[in-house]
Amino acid sequence: QGVMQNKRVRLLLDKNSNCFREKRHGHRRRRSVRGCMVGNDISVLNITIVKNGDAPLPGLTDKFYPLRLGPKRASKIRKLFKLEKGDDVRKYVVRRDVEKNGKTQSKAPKIQRLVT
Repeated sequence: QGVMQNKRVRLLLDKNSNCFREKRHGHRRRRSVRGCMVGNDISVLNITIVKNGDAPLPGLTDKFYPLRLGPKRASKIRKLFKLEKGDDVRKYVVRRDVEKNGKTQSKAPKIQRLVT
C-alpha cells in the first residue's frame, strides 16, 4: 500500500522494508520516505496508461506519437515487430528524418548483434 501521507515522513526501516537493505542482522535505520498521496506539490508524475476510458484525455490519448528512437539490438527489433528468425531486421529499423543544410537525411542506428 504505502505511506498514506502527501509529504515526507521519517520511518524506522528494517530488513522487511522496501527502501532499506540491512548490513547486519537486526540492523534498523530511520529514513525519510515520500508518502503515496498525490498533491499539488508534486511537479512530475511518471505513470503508464493501462486501460483507456470512455473519453480520451486531451493532449495525451487523443494524438498518436510515433517512435522517435527505436531499439538498436537485433533481437529487440525482432521482438518489437514480431519477426521470425529468418526475416531481415535491417528493413524494420526505426528511422528518423534530420534536416541538414536544407536537405533531409534519413538516420538509422547501427544494428548490434546482427550476426551472432
